[in-house]
Amino acid sequence: MRKKRIHIGNIMALVVISIMILSPFYVAVCYAFKSRTDFAKTKLAFPTSLYLKNFTEAIAVPNYFTAFKNSVIVAVFMVLIIILVSSTGAYIITRKNNKFYGMFYYIFQLVILIPFQTLMFPLYQELNTIHALNTLWGLVLAQVGMNVGYVVFLYAGFIKGIPVSLEEAARLDGCNKYQVFFHVVFPLLKPINMTVFVLSFLNSWNDFAISMIICQKQEMRTIPMMQYTFFGEYSSNVSVAFAGALLAMVPTVLVYFLAQKYIIAGMTAGAVKS
Repeated sequence: MRKKRIHIGNIMALVVISIMILSPFYVAVCYAFKSRTDFAKTKLAFPTSLYLKNFTEAIAVPNYFTAFKNSVIVAVFMVLIIILVSSTGAYIITRKNNKFYGMFYYIFQLVILIPFQTLMFPLYQELNTIHALNTLWGLVLAQVGMNVGYVVFLYAGFIKGIPVSLEEAARLDGCNKYQVFFHVVFPLLKPINMTVFVLSFLNSWNDFAISMIICQKQEMRTIPMMQYTFFGEYSSNVSVAFAGALLAMVPTVLVYFLAQKYIIAGMTAGAVKS
């Protein structure tokens, strides 16, 4: 009976947590598919009919497709750079395994512990110095810098589980250090590569704080920044705003479901071996 009560309690806890997690999505769907009149009358009641004009109005917002293109460019380059930089950096730190390279490992971890609010002003000053404000490459650089510590931690934990004997065999066959990494080690990193790909893409696509600091011009804004368009000083169009939010969710949901099986494998391997 005690085990049965614990089992029922676990199920109830999971149900409550699921409701808490899904409730924002339910609110977004309710608001996005309602006209202003229905929204004023029913609020959180599920829509009886689908009002699709909100989505056409969201797309018709000036610079919407420019913001979408900016988000795609930033996310793609951020993912490519962080995978290359973090995988090679973690490989060197792990394989050298001495105090000098270990110091860099802890420096990377320090990035995780420092709150972003502490880095906002120095980040703005540095990017202004190198003329990277209101540029997509400046946004990519900032996002890579803010995420690289956590990603190096994941790669280092995974690489520790790769047998060194494979690399030694490759060197005996005449491979140099670059060929050993890219032809032997890197293909074995597929689970963690996919994990980093999904997590980094989600972080980049949904980023608001860094984008707000760097990309202040209209033509440089990304999708999260476009939410400002739907809220004015004296009026706001909530239904259109939520329709735009649902449209922005589509790429992230697709990326996640296409690669979700690799996320658990990569996170588990990195956590266990680190």
